[in-house]
Amino acid sequence: MFDHETSRRTALKIVGGTSLAALSSRFGHAQAALQPIQMGIQIFTGAVATVWVNNKIPEKRGLSVEGKQMADGRSVRDAMISGQLNAGTMNITPFIVGAGAASLTMVGVVSLGGDTVGVMAKKGAGINSIADLKGKKISVSTGSTTANIFIQTVAPAAGLKPGDYQLINMRPADQVAALAAGSVDALTSFEPYLTVAEKEGIGTMLMRFGQIDPNPTCLVLSPTLIEKSPETVQAFMKSWLEGVDFWKNNPSRVAEVLHEQYNAAGYSNVTREMAESIVKQIKVEPELTPAIADHIKAEAERMKAANLIKQLPDWPKVMRPDLLQKARSA
Repeated sequence: MFDHETSRRTALKIVGGTSLAALSSRFGHAQAALQPIQMGIQIFTGAVATVWVNNKIPEKRGLSVEGKQMADGRSVRDAMISGQLNAGTMNITPFIVGAGAASLTMVGVVSLGGDTVGVMAKKGAGINSIADLKGKKISVSTGSTTANIFIQTVAPAAGLKPGDYQLINMRPADQVAALAAGSVDALTSFEPYLTVAEKEGIGTMLMRFGQIDPNPTCLVLSPTLIEKSPETVQAFMKSWLEGVDFWKNNPSRVAEVLHEQYNAAGYSNVTREMAESIVKQIKVEPELTPAIADHIKAEAERMKAANLIKQLPDWPKVMRPDLLQKARSA
């Protein structure tokens, strides 16, 4: 039998141990608390992210994701650099700039949209090929990936050099109206503008860029989120993969979300049929493969040679395919 003092000590140990265990449990839970995500999404090329958020897929893993629709990848990049956002979608040109300036980190691929961007000429203008653009006015969004593909790859392949054509900088939302009015002879742009202009008889496609450039949209996280909350990053990546599966297995719902998005943005002339056509043009393969990485690095080298960036990003730091691989295997 235990004496009174022994019994008292034993009871205190049990109570103390239980209290410490409970405290440890609460502390561990606090440590693993998921951080809220403020995510900038390009209004069109970020379509996969829009579907992911709108269908509340992140909530299944306890993630709070606020998706903010933004005009273009440059806007997303700048908001991430300023700390307003900790996640975003953007094409490779703004990513390269953001990676060099603030170590914005690519963790996957939102989509491969080469077939969703291209060059279009005014219908009936007698322009039937890229070479026919010599001496013409071409609307571009200066600094965009689409513009860079045209200037650096498409035009030279057709024998055109700077000075052979005139670039007119415009917001994407103004390009089709300018083409219809005859203010420009052609444009480089992306969906849904290309499909709308074609269906309304305003323009004729000269080339979609998928045959020469995969045009990846980058899935980007802030370095602070990656460093300070690996639990959030792991949940984010797992949920993103679930979003990819949703996109591939629910084409009708995907088209519905895109149709609603276009109409909410004021594009009432985008029909459900057009939305379905656009969905088919988007390739959703989330891995940051060596081929995609090499493509982005080559573009960065061209930008540096053209004095568009001062130095190359620290690639091992700003390209993290391992995070998606870890999410797949965990």
